[in-house]
Amino acid sequence: MTDKTKDTSKDADNQRTPEGPERVLLFADSLKERDEKQAPEEVQELEDWLTCRIGKQVFALPIRHTQEVLRVERITRVPHAPYPVRGVTNLRGSVLPVVDLRLRLGLEAVEIGDDHRIIVVSSHDRLIGLLVDKVDQVAEIDRLKIEAAPEDVLTERSYYILGVFHRGDDLLILLDTDRVLQVRDVDDRAEDA
Repeated sequence: MTDKTKDTSKDADNQRTPEGPERVLLFADSLKERDEKQAPEEVQELEDWLTCRIGKQVFALPIRHTQEVLRVERITRVPHAPYPVRGVTNLRGSVLPVVDLRLRLGLEAVEIGDDHRIIVVSSHDRLIGLLVDKVDQVAEIDRLKIEAAPEDVLTERSYYILGVFHRGDDLLILLDTDRVLQVRDVDDRAEDA
């Protein structure tokens, strides 16, 4: 046998189905190695976000700020509470302020229905509830694919928008939890008008 023939037979041996008691594991390893060689590695920065709806629009909040989601049992109005606080509710014996995300986003308040939920978020070492029309799901978002919101639609009042993300047919508006809870004077003036 020549050296060239020996090399060809070695390649044929490497391509054959593995044998022995660990043949299934060896076969799986060979497939994984082949896939790793063929597919270029796509860089991703995946992060979980909680999606919710206000009307027909889908918004998302970082899951790292989300503590839990509550059914709306009862919200007690508080006289002279700051805009856009809808009231307070009971969270296992503690008083939880509830911000109406509709009001915060400049929309009209609606009557609370069966689908409404309170998203309990943590911001600056405080727990605060965000009242939303509906909670959808936890979505995995690639931070590298977040697009900046178009400059021509941003105003002084939309400083809490981090960006937008395409998910199927939906366009998710990503909110900064801390900023959505900061109401600037310009927001108060708009409410008083």
